Amino acid sequence: MSSQEYLKALAYELRQRKHSEDMVSSTLQEVHSHLAVSGESGEEAFGQPRDYAASFPAGTSMSLGARVGRLAAGLVIGLLGLYLVLRGVAGVSFGVTGALTYFASILVLTAALVFTGKYLDRRLPDLR
Repeated sequence: MSSQEYLKALAYELRQRKHSEDMVSSTLQEVHSHLAVSGESGEEAFGQPRDYAASFPAGTSMSLGARVGRLAAGLVIGLLGLYLVLRGVAGVSFGVTGALTYFASILVLTAALVFTGKYLDRRLPDLR
């Protein structure tokens, strides 16, 4: 695993353990500096990203990716609820094509938000 891949994996693991962005950034800067000076790989110097992230006490922050994931969950629930209200209470008929289009749109939107959340949690802060 390259240094960049290691840092991205470590950033993801730290964010999953609810560490603040300041802590993630400072930890990644220290690791990046150590790897640049020592020439070691991340695994040689610190072990697997998950294990190294677990060596820190758990944090209390919610990552941006987790917030986007919660938005996706709320959106799915809201849009499915809207469909049920329109269909059951208001008697609106979407037809087969309309219902398939509606649910496919929900699926695509949810997938986009989930992948965006994963991307946001794997991104690297500026490591100057």
